[in-house]
Amino acid sequence: MPLSQKIANIMVSIDNLPIIYNDYLVAQAVAVLRQFSHRQDGTWYGFQAALVTEPTGHLVGLLTLRGLLRAFKIRAIQDHLLTSDAEVFFLPAGSNDNLDILVRDIMRPIGLITVSSKDNVFEAVRKMVKHKINLLPVVDDDHLVGMVRTIDVFWIVGELI
Repeated sequence: MPLSQKIANIMVSIDNLPIIYNDYLVAQAVAVLRQFSHRQDGTWYGFQAALVTEPTGHLVGLLTLRGLLRAFKIRAIQDHLLTSDAEVFFLPAGSNDNLDILVRDIMRPIGLITVSSKDNVFEAVRKMVKHKINLLPVVDDDHLVGMVRTIDVFWIVGELI
């Protein structure tokens, strides 16, 4: 049965995930995410989040594309209120390279919601639905070993339908 498969079979290994520090500026985080993206046949592929660690390597959160977009929106609104200049909403790419927003201010903290690589896929599905999350850290013996994404479980659930 597909849902009895182990998470180890579907997770993305930590070695293949973008990792950034919580004291990075937003522009630095975007640069790292860009390194993990590529374009093929007119379509962009890559990760929609990066793991956020302290400089010591301790995992503290996730920086999602949604969080980045929220940060840009907040900054644009602040700039607009300060300058009353609507053009800040239409700045060309690269205009926000000096954003002083830190990753720690916009990341989603990692809570206690994790799974083990030995758990079955059903456990990942259950936690993702219950907690309304798209990314689930995989932790073995207190060490992060990977992530499970909704797309990873989608194919397994699709086999049941």
